Amino acid sequence: MSRRRLLAAAGLAATGCASEPAGIPAAEPAEFATPWRSVIGGFLAPPTPAFGLPARPGSGAFVKWIAPAAIALRGNDLLVADLASGRLWRADLGLQSVSAIAGAPVGPGTALAIGPDLSAWVLDVAARQVLRFARDGRLLQTFRAGTPTPGTMALADSGATLIVADAGLAQWAELRSAGAIVPTVLPSRAGQRVTGTDAIAVGREAVYLLDRAAARVHRVARDGRVLASLGEGTLKQPLALAVDRFERVFVADAAGPALHVLHDGEAPLTLDAAALRVQQIDGIAVDERVLAVADRGLGQVQLLTLRGGGLR
Repeated sequence: MSRRRLLAAAGLAATGCASEPAGIPAAEPAEFATPWRSVIGGFLAPPTPAFGLPARPGSGAFVKWIAPAAIALRGNDLLVADLASGRLWRADLGLQSVSAIAGAPVGPGTALAIGPDLSAWVLDVAARQVLRFARDGRLLQTFRAGTPTPGTMALADSGATLIVADAGLAQWAELRSAGAIVPTVLPSRAGQRVTGTDAIAVGREAVYLLDRAAARVHRVARDGRVLASLGEGTLKQPLALAVDRFERVFVADAAGPALHVLHDGEAPLTLDAAALRVQQIDGIAVDERVLAVADRGLGQVQLLTLRGGGLR
């Protein structure tokens, strides 16, 4: 057996999922979200080569995450901010390997994103800037946040626009790849006030803002118009946000803990943490039909398969 296959087999055994495939399952799950793999780390490998080149399998010791929090997912690339070690890890889910991104700040409030070229975007709250790292670990760009107190970020327009939300002013700024900063957008709606932008996610049709104080998610047009508010009466202590291509909104709630799924025109769906096979939910990310849930309590990232475009 080749060394690459031996490493992959050892990685699957370490995560307790030796019977699971390395790729995304093709079968349609019977439930809304079906847990299918737990990732606890990977074999240490050199930084992943530039986009378009073959990845290199891990050849070092197995690295176990201790307190994964913020995460981002695109294809087989998973970014994990480990608060215990203060390091940002890029995991290749296919090769069961991990590599550290040197110079990437990790701490409370860290926000992550993965661009179309698989570059890693990291919000440095303390320095009020966003850093972009290539797959091989090189620092490519540094963006000034464009807001007084940046709290979260997201990519829009297929990665061409960086949206940075202000933690205290309930507003955001858009930074274009050419370097231009679009004037700050202040969300507003007649008779309704957005009190915070604690997390942000970009869908195909709108921007979604998590307002923790109001325990709601606001669906906002790019010009700042609040189109709708979701989660009233359902959300208790929301802390993380993600949205998929069907405009389904996933909200991690510390109360329970639980994961709520919101969609216009449908009753909310609540998934208990135990049903997701996690102890607590510290971060969530979604890509295509895969939902990733960071569990700091158990030191793992749980991967789940999502079914079609509705809630039931």
